[in-house]
Amino acid sequence: MPPTKLRLRQSIRDIKRYIANIIVPQPKVETIAWIPTDPDSEGQCDFDWKGYAAGFGQPSDDDANPLWQLRNTSPSTRFAGGHATYRSFNADKNVTVLLFGDVYASGLISLAEPTAGSDARSAICLYQLTHKFEPKRSHEFRGHCIVAVAIEPADGGDDELDHWYRNEHLEILAKVPIYLRTSRYKLLRPSGSLGRHLPPSHLALHEYTSSEELLNYALQHGPLAPETEQSKRVLGGAKHVERTVWDVMVS
Repeated sequence: MPPTKLRLRQSIRDIKRYIANIIVPQPKVETIAWIPTDPDSEGQCDFDWKGYAAGFGQPSDDDANPLWQLRNTSPSTRFAGGHATYRSFNADKNVTVLLFGDVYASGLISLAEPTAGSDARSAICLYQLTHKFEPKRSHEFRGHCIVAVAIEPADGGDDELDHWYRNEHLEILAKVPIYLRTSRYKLLRPSGSLGRHLPPSHLALHEYTSSEELLNYALQHGPLAPETEQSKRVLGGAKHVERTVWDVMVS
């Protein structure tokens, strides 16, 4: 039989677990891992997401799901602000986006901690979901194009950025026939950076029917979201704004 002190410690742990998971259930926070992946000799991105995710999951955890495998099709990166300070998404040519139901349970949170620059982990970014927007007409459709908009707002500008998205910008996008939905995320910041450039703290993934239809619409109708006074204030004052276009190869 284990010593009394050992049994007591185990009992305390059991009680804490019971309180955390039963009496006061902890909400699971959807999190994505943005993982740059190099193409193989044939130019294909064949990332073993199941093997990768297995290294972080526990038997009781939610499984990691491959949200997308993406290929960068941006003709050029559209920057605003002092972009040299932040890691560019356009540096990635192929990306796998993994979806985790509960980053804290899986242990994936450890990837948010800094590593040496030569470590492959240093390129992985973790973002937590803050807002989903989807018009009713989009429920049955999956897009084949993702427009990623990374923003580092002005100091103290998080609330204004959120207000702009919720009360103006997404309502404008919803009027565009080829637009499907938006998922907005915030960066899980590491405790230190070890000198590496971090990506912007806010990431919006706008889903469209296809990159070809996106281009055709822009050529025929101009910008999908015309400039407004609020957008000029939010984006004009931001430290960094970057827009990249991605084709969905696998979803």
